[in-house]
Amino acid sequence: MARTNPQLRTAAGPKRHTAGVIVVIFLGCIFFVLIGLLIFTSGRRHPASTPVQSDTLTVLPPRIRMRTEPNARAPVVATATAGENLVLLEDRGTWVRVQDPDGLTGWAERGLLERTAERNQRLARFAAIRKLPPLQGVVTQHTILYAGPGIFYPIVGELAEGSAAKVFTRDHDFYAIDYNGEVAYADVDAVDVTATGAPQLDVATTTTAPPPTETTASAAPPPTETAAAPAPEVPPIAAPETSVPATEDQSGVYAAVPPGGTQPEEIDRVIPRYPATARMAGVGGAVVIRGIVRKDGRIDDVQIIRDLPYGLGEAAREAVERWRFHPATFHGEPIDVYYTVTVNFRLH
Repeated sequence: MARTNPQLRTAAGPKRHTAGVIVVIFLGCIFFVLIGLLIFTSGRRHPASTPVQSDTLTVLPPRIRMRTEPNARAPVVATATAGENLVLLEDRGTWVRVQDPDGLTGWAERGLLERTAERNQRLARFAAIRKLPPLQGVVTQHTILYAGPGIFYPIVGELAEGSAAKVFTRDHDFYAIDYNGEVAYADVDAVDVTATGAPQLDVATTTTAPPPTETTASAAPPPTETAAAPAPEVPPIAAPETSVPATEDQSGVYAAVPPGGTQPEEIDRVIPRYPATARMAGVGGAVVIRGIVRKDGRIDDVQIIRDLPYGLGEAAREAVERWRFHPATFHGEPIDVYYTVTVNFRLH
């Protein structure tokens, strides 16, 4: 009977052990590769999806499109109009998957929608703005209306040239105006604001004394001109006629003096300077200034509602900030009230 050589058995053992280790390592590598592919694939399927609880989004623009995929070129599933409520199903940041009242689902751009909390904050802010004394305006050119003071906000409507506009306040380069009972924002260059019924103050380029019956004032001449005699004392500005509801805002400021109260009265008025650059450029016109006359007779929160170039608006604001008043009263007590004045810069 043949017998196996012991040296051959000893050599074969390490070979089989080495081969087994190699197989185990190979299988382990395959396992980890499969796990990695699974994780990577899962991440690509839901790159930025965020589980969301049921929430309602409101449409801001006049109309939006719901698409089959979160892509502006994807086919349109349905459309939704301003004020319509959509149910939020999935949030991917710039895109959200929503469901309309008819049960149709699709993807819409997040920037065109607002959550319930966002809408409540916006409406609360608009309610405060609408308590400001409104000014009348006329749209001088076709203009787009935005949900906020900037072109990056959603478009909510438009106004045709010649339309009347009720202006509440100015926010940078945009007017907050009344639009279908809410507030929208229009470019200041597209709306001509007037302060009908507000006090008027004339600022001229000479010191010629105005007729006694006119409410005018003259600016001092520039240093290079021959100074004329000082102008006589400026007569008081007549109290404005207004039909603004006499209500207080959250800070206790009245939009107008309530019936039976007394209007604020100027007791120390600084005449605005006429900037030399504006005179040289031949620029004049009306600047509308609004502030709050306080109970102690100071005026603060002075803002330029209607501006003019070459520093005219700033010159008017700087002067009005230095005015002092007998405060408005109601039931015999001083009150804080909004005060608007039109400063007319006139070239002579």
